[in-house]
Amino acid sequence: MQLEPLSSVGCRSGVLRLAACLAVCTVLVLVAPSPAAAQMMMNSTDHLSFDRPESWALKYFTSATLVGGLETPRTQKPGSVSIGLEVGWLPRLTAPQQLVGYDGTRAQDLNKAPFFPRPRVAIALPGSLTFVVAVVPPVPMFGLKTKLLALALERPVYETPALAVGVRVYGQLGSVQGSYTCPARTVAFEPGSVGNPDGCQAASSDKATLRYAGGEASVAYRPDAPYRLSPHAAIGLAYMNVGFQVNALTFGMIDHTHYLSHGMAVFASGGLSYRLTSRLILSTDVFYSPLSVRRGFGAPAQNDGLFNIRTLVTYRMR
Repeated sequence: MQLEPLSSVGCRSGVLRLAACLAVCTVLVLVAPSPAAAQMMMNSTDHLSFDRPESWALKYFTSATLVGGLETPRTQKPGSVSIGLEVGWLPRLTAPQQLVGYDGTRAQDLNKAPFFPRPRVAIALPGSLTFVVAVVPPVPMFGLKTKLLALALERPVYETPALAVGVRVYGQLGSVQGSYTCPARTVAFEPGSVGNPDGCQAASSDKATLRYAGGEASVAYRPDAPYRLSPHAAIGLAYMNVGFQVNALTFGMIDHTHYLSHGMAVFASGGLSYRLTSRLILSTDVFYSPLSVRRGFGAPAQNDGLFNIRTLVTYRMR
């Protein structure tokens, strides 16, 4: 029998070991999960009752955007245009009120904006109709990206020099995007710690959808000059179709849960308008909408309504 040189045997053995290592590494690469695949994902759609805590938060802020009150429709010359700026106060929510996640067991960062600004344009049409456009442009403000478009059509149904009764129908589309689930301030803390109990690993980019359609009736008393104060009041209702899209990374899990809810809400408002000049009017309203909520599984329904103050400055261009 002929023996091979020891150098040849060692070389062949090294090649075999190298091939075996390459084969094992290839198998490990193929079967090992990638970092993205290792992350679990929640991507469900949940339909909630209208008195769940999550739904309450959505209808609370949707009520703050209702195009109601402040003005009673009046007959104007067709083609006349008025521009205005509306500002609504957003009351600061308490810590218990912000427990709206997971059926009222998880806090959300809801105190983002102290007020809600919105430009408005009103165009007079034939038949005593007025078309109103109220829009919040997508300009970042208070850490939020707001895109809301509200439209209204209104007209007086009874009108004398001193008294006006009017009706208005309206609707809104759009959303408000912000870090409600995982605010940026919590990311600096260790996931699961006291400062970051929900395990946030990055600031979330959640989106609240605030849609509604509704109507109202209003009345205003208009005294003759030189009196400039005019009291007014309104009552209305709205059907709300709201949603909340979570976009958060917590404890290595990507949460894309989508919450949907819908229902009716009523409101009432009253206030004063003051004629600064023949073209410039300042209106201020007290607004209230009762909102039912069940805070916790099996808890009784309670009223936790929205009470705020709104102001509108209107200038009639022509």
